[in-house]
Amino acid sequence: MAEIVINTSFKNTKHQQDSEKRSEHILDRMATRGITKNDIKEAVQKGPKNIRKDNSIITEFKWFKVIYREYRLNDIRKIYPITVID
Repeated sequence: MAEIVINTSFKNTKHQQDSEKRSEHILDRMATRGITKNDIKEAVQKGPKNIRKDNSIITEFKWFKVIYREYRLNDIRKIYPITVID
């Protein structure tokens, strides 16, 4: 199984232009709802997933949903959370 890395910090990638607002938004939403990176990792591993029209992925787990983008680099799944919803 590929290692999962959760990236909530600002970083530009080749494939997707990141923004500081996304980083601030996700960290604010996580803090408000008491969700940790480990909670997001568990949701990505165990929750059912749906792909949206914009190619982002939504997964529902326990009492919250995570909307994220995923990139695979070798044996690493890089997860870029966009938002969390309760």
